[in-house]
Amino acid sequence: MLVAPARVVMTGNVSPDAVAAIRGEASSGVEVLVVQASEVARVDGSIDVLFIGPAAPYSVAAELLHRWAGRVAPGGLLFVHGAFAAPPLTAALLRTIGSSRGWRYYGREGELAEYVRADLTHGERMLDAMAQVAQVGYFARRLARRRLRAIPRNRPAAGSTLES
Repeated sequence: MLVAPARVVMTGNVSPDAVAAIRGEASSGVEVLVVQASEVARVDGSIDVLFIGPAAPYSVAAELLHRWAGRVAPGGLLFVHGAFAAPPLTAALLRTIGSSRGWRYYGREGELAEYVRADLTHGERMLDAMAQVAQVGYFARRLARRRLRAIPRNRPAAGSTLES
């Protein structure tokens, strides 16, 4: 439940279901904005919760994270949908947010990763990095399953012939 006063900004490829879920959980007085990635100037002030939807190419994902993440208030939340699932988004996330001392990795549920805006010490950054590296197993399994599903199942083995 989001309690007022708060500002939630949703950007990237945000599904209508995600928007409806956030608006449904927000109390009266919580401002929920759905904006295009290029509309950062349209949002005045800080952001309490930032939701970034899946971004396809690395350049788009890196730009979204770079452009918007700095607007989140200390203690604010960043949710990234597609984290540790889509290779370009995962690479951009780890390069921008994951390696920053300004964000603490809070956890992941499926493809949704959560970060908290914080000022991490060197030791905290090391622990944070280990927590994110632990997600690589999930990422590799998911990528392997996706690749295996793409292989046709009814192919004849090499050197065999098909009989009718």
